[in-house]
Amino acid sequence: MIQRIMTAEEFADQKYDLPDGGRWSELIAGEPVILEQPSDDHGNVIRNLSRFLAEWIEEKQVGYACFELGIIVKRAPDTVISPAVSYFVGGNRWEETDKVVTETKPALVIDVASTVDRRRSMPERIAHYRNMDIPVAIVIDPMEHKIAVHTDVDQVDVLDLEESLTAKSDWIDNPSDGPLLTGLSIPVRDIFEQPDWWQWASGPE
Repeated sequence: MIQRIMTAEEFADQKYDLPDGGRWSELIAGEPVILEQPSDDHGNVIRNLSRFLAEWIEEKQVGYACFELGIIVKRAPDTVISPAVSYFVGGNRWEETDKVVTETKPALVIDVASTVDRRRSMPERIAHYRNMDIPVAIVIDPMEHKIAVHTDVDQVDVLDLEESLTAKSDWIDNPSDGPLLTGLSIPVRDIFEQPDWWQWASGPE
């Protein structure tokens, strides 16, 4: 018996029935795929990014960030991938926040290459982001402590622990909106460190 492939909408409706409530699930060419559960290094990256982005957004009141939102990057058969962070500046503010999947193009995405399957699929994921004309795709590598910033097909800037992830003037989605995340600068080292508050919340080992 041949199993019928799923659409993105069917995947969204059934995602929470998948293992771990679908948290680590994506849809690849119409078939649900369960990714490896990421390590705590992945969690540290997300916790740090959440804080830095929240502080910047609160100060600037521009755009908003969604975490693990499914982005429909291809149709017929449908493919839905979930970058760690999707940053939006257009449309009604916060309108993507409660969605499971969306066809709305983010202005910037951040992916974390924290497991073998995520690292293996990263070139294809970047290609999907490029095909959607997402202006900036950032890949954070907790294993090598490096960050790759993809701003067009031929340009990739790789940052190490001694540098900072800094928004550039050419990070532009819609020219009328101006550059993305203007003034945001995060020391790369700070992205990988375990937050003091999380160590306290986790309790003694």
